[in-house]
Amino acid sequence: MARKIDPKKIEKVKKAAIEMMIQYGYKGASIANIAKKAGVSTGYLYRYYSSKEALVEDLVETYIKETKEGMTKTFSQNKSWQEMIYDFVWILFQKAKEDLFIMKFIITLMFESTFEGKSQKKEKELHECMQKIVDIGLIRKEINEKVTVEEVIIVLTTIPFMYVAQKIEKENYKELLNEKSAKRIAEICINALK
Repeated sequence: MARKIDPKKIEKVKKAAIEMMIQYGYKGASIANIAKKAGVSTGYLYRYYSSKEALVEDLVETYIKETKEGMTKTFSQNKSWQEMIYDFVWILFQKAKEDLFIMKFIITLMFESTFEGKSQKKEKELHECMQKIVDIGLIRKEINEKVTVEEVIIVLTTIPFMYVAQKIEKENYKELLNEKSAKRIAEICINALK
């Protein structure tokens, strides 16, 4: 008879994984340490997740799903390229204000050179999303025709995330991640891609 998985324990595992990765980075957070912090055995953790990569993939999937839903809504609203960039930044700011813990985790992974848990599926989804942004910018002649999808990915995964990373360290980060700042960060991104 297969043992049942306790959802409360799995939530503890997820929380412990995020805490360990924020504190020690992806490479420094081992399955054994995550299990210990969560108060479960390593074997229990492996019954649910085949590897650390699978655990991280599950954690990242939730964040990406919510962000993708926000961007899909933006695409369906026939907005300008500049409005889409602003929406991307604003969604990021809102996510940081809603769940600081998850945002620190995402930022840690984004800038962790040893994190190679990015699946080809996720890379493809990111590329497709950014391709839509480029296509709309080109159609509306709001973007330089030489701009590549890779350049858009670099700009949108660096400038806004670095800004958020700096601001979330301050006590009043929720006040700092405001509409005016989102417009300014979007403007910087737009100028970088003109």
